[in-house]
Amino acid sequence: MSLTSIASITSAIQNQPGWEGVRDWGAIVQAWSQIVSPAIAERTQPRSLSRGILTIATNSSSLAHQLTFGRQALCQRFNRLESAPSIVDLRFVAVGYTDRSVVTATEDRSVSIDSGDVVICSQCNCRAREGELRRWNVCRFCAIDLGICCQKVPM
Repeated sequence: MSLTSIASITSAIQNQPGWEGVRDWGAIVQAWSQIVSPAIAERTQPRSLSRGILTIATNSSSLAHQLTFGRQALCQRFNRLESAPSIVDLRFVAVGYTDRSVVTATEDRSVSIDSGDVVICSQCNCRAREGELRRWNVCRFCAIDLGICCQKVPM
């Protein structure tokens, strides 16, 4: 029995018929980070491709508006790359962007507390601010999990 690397298995699967969309999407994501500056790439994410129109999610409406003015130049730069599929137009939206640097409450329950009184949540035994326990009787993460707090609390 020979061992084959995951990369070669993935490559073999993606080269099979029907996987063109996956290959194209990977090329699109890679091409987007090449044609825009690192600062713009950090604040945007390709979201969908439909009928040659690539939708890009941005982290703010002002950035979406700003990029809309330069979409023709970006589209031309995009189409010069041979590795990516042809793009007819770009659409920028300020919804659907997920910040890759923020960890959600369910992924990481640790709390960084710089000042103030630190107490332990009775539900999950994590560190929490005293005000959270006064308000909900549990930490903010447990409050979200239990549905006590209906809105996501910024970290």
